[in-house]
Amino acid sequence: MRLRWHNYKYYPYEKELASREVTSLICPSGANEVQDGLDLREARPGSGAERLTYFKGYENGSGFTSTVQAELEETARNGKNRQATRYSVHGLHEYKGKFNPQVAKALLNIFKVEPGQTVLDPFCGSGTTLVECCHLGVDAVGTDINPLAVFLSNAKLLGLSVPPCELRKAHKNISAQLRSFDGRKAPQSSAARREYLLKWFDPEIYDEIEGVRAIILDIAGEMSPIFLSVASNLLREYSQQDPRDLRIRRRTSPLPSNSFTSALLDALPQIIDRILSARELIGSRAPLGRAVLCDVSELTADSAMRKFDAAITSPPYAMALPYIDTQRLSLVWLDLLAPNQILELEASLIGSRELRGNSKRELPQLLASNEAELPDQEYELCIKLEDLLGEEDGFRRRAVPSLLYRYFASMKANFSSVNRLMREGAPYALIVGHNHTTIGGVRHDIDTPEHLSRLATAVGWKVEELIPLQTYRRYGYHVSNAVAAETLIILRKE
Repeated sequence: MRLRWHNYKYYPYEKELASREVTSLICPSGANEVQDGLDLREARPGSGAERLTYFKGYENGSGFTSTVQAELEETARNGKNRQATRYSVHGLHEYKGKFNPQVAKALLNIFKVEPGQTVLDPFCGSGTTLVECCHLGVDAVGTDINPLAVFLSNAKLLGLSVPPCELRKAHKNISAQLRSFDGRKAPQSSAARREYLLKWFDPEIYDEIEGVRAIILDIAGEMSPIFLSVASNLLREYSQQDPRDLRIRRRTSPLPSNSFTSALLDALPQIIDRILSARELIGSRAPLGRAVLCDVSELTADSAMRKFDAAITSPPYAMALPYIDTQRLSLVWLDLLAPNQILELEASLIGSRELRGNSKRELPQLLASNEAELPDQEYELCIKLEDLLGEEDGFRRRAVPSLLYRYFASMKANFSSVNRLMREGAPYALIVGHNHTTIGGVRHDIDTPEHLSRLATAVGWKVEELIPLQTYRRYGYHVSNAVAAETLIILRKE
C-alpha cells in the first residue's frame, strides 16, 4: 500500500502524528518514505486507511482512493498548498484559541476510538473535538463554563444533525428576509442589555443587529443557533471595539463600508455549503455528542452515563490573555449572559488573569499554606516568584504568584475529576502551551507541560509521553505574549 501526502507543507509533528496513525490503524510490518508519501509493507487488509488525517489518499492495487479527510478539506480549500481547517462546521465561528481539527482527529485515530465508544473534552471550547468525533460516528461529551463555548459547540453539532433540506430552506428564507430588511427599529430588549450594547454599537448598527437577530430567531427556530453563530462572529467588526485586539480597546480604524446585513449575507452561503458538503461525505446520522455548561467536576455518573474511553482537550494556559474580552459582545447579544455577569465569569475561568472579590484576600492565604497540596516543584515555583517581587512590579505582576498557584490548583482538581470519569487504561491527550512572566525585571519561563504532568501524576495518571509541537509564527498586537511552543501530553489512567 502506498499512502500519499497532502500537497501542503507539514510541520515535523504532523508527520510524527501521521506515522502514529498509520501504526495504530493499519499496523504495517514496515514503511519507507518516498517522494510523495509512504510505502507500507504487509498492510493489514480492510485497514482504516480512509480514516487517516495527514494523507490525501492511498493506492492499494485497485487505483487511488481519497481519504475522507482530503475530501472534507477540499470543500474548504484556501490556497492550493495550505492545510484547510475551516471545513464542515469548523468555520462557523472564529473562536479565539480553538483547537486544530487535524490534531484532534489524528489523536482519535492514534487512540483507535471507534463508534460505540465515548470521548470526553473537559475544556471543549467551540467544540473541535466534539465535531471530529461526530465525523467518525463517535459519541462525545464536552464541558465548559463559558456559555458562548457551549452555545457554539452545540450549534456545530446541530449543523451535523439537522436534515440538510431543512437547513437549506432556512438559509434561503433568512437570506430573502435579510435582503428586504430595512434596518427597522430594534425589538424590545432589557434595559441593561440595551444599555450595554449601545456602549459599543452606534445606534443605527444596534438597531440593525437586533433586527437581524429577530429575523433569524423567527425563521430558523430550533436551527437558529447555527445562523446566530455566524452572525455573532461578525459583531466585533461592527462595534467600537478594536477587532484586532484581544483586550477591550476603543477602535481607531473606520467601521466597514458595507452593512452588517450584507456581510452576513456574504458569509452564510460559503458556510452553509461547507456544512452540506460535509454532510454528503459523512452521511446523515442521529445527533451525536453534546456540550454541557458546567465544570467537569460537576459531571456526575448519571449525566456521563458511563465511563469515557478517551479524553482529548486543549486546556487554558496559565495567565493567558483574556480571550473572553473578545466574546463579551456575543455573550450579551446572544442573551447568554447579563452584562453584570461578565466580570464574574472571566474571573472564574481556569487560567484567568483576573482576581475579584474574596479571591484577592484568600488566594495569598491559600498559597501560604499550600491548601491545594501541590507537588513540591509547583509550590516552590509560586513561592520563588513571590519572593522575587520588587517595588517596581505593578499590581498585575504582584498577583502572578497567586494566579499561578490558582491555575496549578485548578488543573490538579481537573485532572482528578477527569480521572474519576474514565475507564481503566483510558488515554488522555492534552495540548498545552509554554508560558513566561516577568517579575523583578527578569523573564521567567514556565514549562507548563512539565508542571501539568506532575500535577496529573499526583492524582493517579501515568505520564506516557510529552511530544513537542511546533506553532505558527504570530504577528500583530500580542506577538510578545504569543505562545511560541506547545507540547502534546499523553496520559493513561492506571
